[in-house]
Amino acid sequence: MSVSAIFGARLALPPPSAAATKALPPPPSRLSLGGGGGLAIECSSRPQKKATKHHMKSRPRKSRPSDIRHGPAVYPPLPPLPPEWTLVSGDSAAAPSPSQPAVQSE
Repeated sequence: MSVSAIFGARLALPPPSAAATKALPPPPSRLSLGGGGGLAIECSSRPQKKATKHHMKSRPRKSRPSDIRHGPAVYPPLPPLPPEWTLVSGDSAAAPSPSQPAVQSE
């Protein structure tokens, strides 16, 4: 991202003095001084994609007609779940019937 994109205008820097120019090493290649003394920051030449955009671009494509027409798998419905709780009244808890075992609470 350039400085002008952040601030909306080009930054004007005063021209460097002769003493400061001799003391400082040349600027790195990513920073380039413009003709008017302004500073222009260049972006990366090959920015990397973010995670979701990368996965969408590199996902496997369906190329065969049989795969393109293929729909999602259809499974039979699951059986109903057994009841999680069994209600026991006070009368039946005192005398459990022989056909049903007594329910013990933990």
